[in-house]
Formats: sequence, C-alpha cells, structure tokens
Amino acid sequence: MIRRFNYTGRKKIPRSKVLIRLIQTADGLLAFDATPNLEGLSLPGNAHIFIEAYRRAFFRRFSCGTIQNPNSIKNCILEGLDPRALVLFRTKVTDLKGRLLAVADRIIPQRPDEESSDRLSLLPVDFVDLGKSIWRLDLASDWPSLQLNSRVENIREIARSDTFFLSLVYPEVVRQILCKIIVEENHTDPDTDPDDWMSRWLSFAAGALGKRSLPPTGESEPILQEKLRWIDDVVEAFCESHQLMEKFIQAQKMGE
Repeated sequence: MIRRFNYTGRKKIPRSKVLIRLIQTADGLLAFDATPNLEGLSLPGNAHIFIEAYRRAFFRRFSCGTIQNPNSIKNCILEGLDPRALVLFRTKVTDLKGRLLAVADRIIPQRPDEESSDRLSLLPVDFVDLGKSIWRLDLASDWPSLQLNSRVENIREIARSDTFFLSLVYPEVVRQILCKIIVEENHTDPDTDPDDWMSRWLSFAAGALGKRSLPPTGESEPILQEKLRWIDDVVEAFCESHQLMEKFIQAQKMGE
C-alpha cells in the first residue's frame, strides 16, 4: 500500500474544481475555456489563481483573478499547438509574495467532441507521428495516454468506432495499464489518493468492471501470480461488458 505525505503545507486542489474545455476555432486553432471553482478550500481571498497549459516544450500561463473574485477564461487561443494535441493543465494559487499555496496538476481538458462536462478521462488520446506503428500506450508521461499515428487517415474515427480496433487494442491497453499499476508500482489501494490516475484506474477496474475485491499487496511469487490472475479477470470482464468477442465475430462475418 502506497502512502504519500505532504510536507510542504500546500493544499491539493481536486481536479474536479477546475473545468477546462478545449475549443477548435473557425480558423482551425486550438483554444480553451476554463472555469475555476475554488470555494471551500480555506484559501485567502486575495490569493491569485493561475492556470497553466503545457505540452512538452510548450508552456503558457493565464491569470484567473483571485479566490474572492475569480475570472473565467473564454476562448483563449493556444497559439502554436496542433488542434489535436494532448495538452494538460495545472491550476496554481499563490499569495501576494508569489508563494505557492495550492495546486492541481495534470488536469485533462474536455475535448470538443466529448458531451459530458464533468467527466475526467481515464485515457486521453494523443496524435503523434509513430512511424510505421498504428498505436502506442504512453505510460511515461504525467498521465497515461493512447497515442495514435497522425499519419493514418481518419485514425480518430477508427479508434472510436472501428470494431476490430476496439476489440484488439483496448483490452491490451487495460492489461498494460493495470500491470503498470499493480505489478510494477505495487499500488493496490484506490483510496490512497482518489485524484491520482493510478487510484482512478483501480477504482474503475474494481467497480465499473465488476471486480469488487482488490489484488493483494506484495512482491512474492504467489502474490505476483494472484495479481496477474486479478488482471486477467478484469480484462475478461471488460471484454464481456463491451461484448467485444461477439462484435468481432459479427464484423468478421460481414467482411467475408
């Protein structure tokens, strides 16, 4: 079980307190709206709110007023970014001397084609040049993402609706992510930090996929085998809940 301690005294802002939505302008540029709601966090009224957008070498900072008088950001252009780029955000609150009082990092924005306004995506999608590969799971960044090859025409729609892609790729994505969390990181407690991506994925696996019990903590060979069986059960439940086998067979017959 992983426990994290805060020795700095900085408050952690729940990501749900900052709603960020990406927009594609009529000129094809990437922009965003942001609405911070930091009430109830016991922060000074005169503390300043900032929202930062970042992706690799790209970084922009925007002022959102103060805790007492917050300002929303509307249609703010992220000049220089591809409209399909996976950009992350963070929210910072500083006092009058610039000292950091509170922060929310790795905020995933809502994309223009997503209907829900309060959903935090477990698996954001990024479009990059992958050479001859169609897809890749990025587990080295701040939040896991599914990278799709930007060279492939209509790859966004393929990843969203193509039966063969859905049935062949997503079960493996679930398996790789859970192996990273449970086996490599030995993280098996979703209550450690409910806002952390590992905890959210564990909750998703244990709840939404029907696995109410959690895998054991430890690194011995018997425990490792039990962890792998638990992951197998979750992947099986994922496939069953989405009827991937049935849809795959049906699509195969239609293609004959």
